[in-house]
Amino acid sequence: MSEKSPPILIHVENPTFSGKGSIIILELADEAAALRVARKIADETGRGVTVRHADMGLIGTISAAKTH
Repeated sequence: MSEKSPPILIHVENPTFSGKGSIIILELADEAAALRVARKIADETGRGVTVRHADMGLIGTISAAKTH
């Protein structure tokens, strides 16, 4: 029997409100998939994104996209 993996948290920063933002909870198969989703969110929103395990262990961070 396979165990269900714990959810992965994606925190999307909102720079217009003192760094507070949205938290998205996903149940994904692996960290690589979570990082791909986070990269897409960062690219589409121009915001920084942090990806963590449910126990708050850091998986990775993606900086906000720079606009010229």
